[in-house]
Amino acid sequence: MGFLLKIALFGLALYGVYRTFRHWKGLFDRFTGSDLPQRPPPPPPAPVPPEAPPAPLRKPVVIEDTVQCAGCGAYIPTTAEKCGQCGRPRP
Repeated sequence: MGFLLKIALFGLALYGVYRTFRHWKGLFDRFTGSDLPQRPPPPPPAPVPPEAPPAPLRKPVVIEDTVQCAGCGAYIPTTAEKCGQCGRPRP
């Protein structure tokens, strides 16, 4: 037989021994109860804080009426007395 084939058969035999040992050790641990848990227990749930006041609402947006300046074309509020860009009085 070739040397490489002997190495492959030896590796296969070792793998079989390992799997057999693992199987029987698992059965032994299951029946004796000496196996350790795989995962730690989950942490306890966080305490619920008391009823918190609702988040403050945003300030309402004030929308102003605007008119277009005859001189520069900018939009200015109707409450303004003159244009902020060209200084022309509002009509």
